[in-house]
Amino acid sequence: MARRSSPQTHVAAEEIKPVYVLYGEDAFLRDHHRAQIVERAIGSSDRQLCVSVFDADAELAAVLDELRTLPFLAPGRVVIVRDADDFVAANREGLERYLEEPCPHATLVLIVASWPSRTKLCKLADKVGRAIDCSCPQGRNLGRWLAEAVRGRGKKIEPDAAEMLVEWIGNGLAALDGEIEKLSLYVAERETITMDDVSAVATATAGPAAFALTNAITAGDAPAALEALGGMLQVRGEEFRILGILAWHLRRATASQQKLRAGEPPSKALPRMPWPQQQAFRDMISRRGPSSLMRDFRAVLRADVAIKTGAEALATLQELVLGLCRS
Repeated sequence: MARRSSPQTHVAAEEIKPVYVLYGEDAFLRDHHRAQIVERAIGSSDRQLCVSVFDADAELAAVLDELRTLPFLAPGRVVIVRDADDFVAANREGLERYLEEPCPHATLVLIVASWPSRTKLCKLADKVGRAIDCSCPQGRNLGRWLAEAVRGRGKKIEPDAAEMLVEWIGNGLAALDGEIEKLSLYVAERETITMDDVSAVATATAGPAAFALTNAITAGDAPAALEALGGMLQVRGEEFRILGILAWHLRRATASQQKLRAGEPPSKALPRMPWPQQQAFRDMISRRGPSSLMRDFRAVLRADVAIKTGAEALATLQELVLGLCRS
């Protein structure tokens, strides 16, 4: 089985290799790793002199000629083949012969959508180089990517703040990285990014209404919740962010409820928030049992499907919010 690197791998921390395969669909990760490889291979040398880029219809002979050309005023050369699936399929045997004895002064970068691990070419590439997974991370892997992106800027992020950021921004790495950069600048000398910071920066398009909505639902205040909803739903596409924040709110309530039922003290089981809001949050999860919260989750999922299949967003969200406010 080929040794495959996760999206967290830092090429800059290792000795440059003769071949890298960047596989997967996320353009942000591909660009990130490609830039790292080029930087590690040639440093500050002129990229026009020592980096060559080919498309999928490139001739193998032309690619090999570039690889075998000695670098000029640089420690090495980098040859990149973009969208290289067809190139690999058409030149598999020639690439296998090259990787049996690759040029020591050059690095080949193949950017592909998929990279089957049991082929001879994959095993040869793994022997002398590295395959790096550039698929968009999901679940816990996305959380680890986000934590590392924050750590790379010398910061930490509270778990609730990280979850909120993903729910509000989505799992697009380019957008998340941009928000992390803004948050890192916003907190300045402070070490930790908090929920308040995410509220101030990442949810700026909706303003205070983002938390006014969840606070009103927590209190069961339907008029206030509908008013907050109206303030958020100003731009096309915001309906899905609103669904995201509602799902986040319900997950947080469920997690706190489970911790309290398991005997954890409120200081540990409940989210960190001002005391009046924390009391309202505790009252909500006391009056809404596990079955009620599960029904709420199903209602959010139904609303998501309905909007995606043509239902009017405002009316659907108003009905959902009214249901979430009921005792």
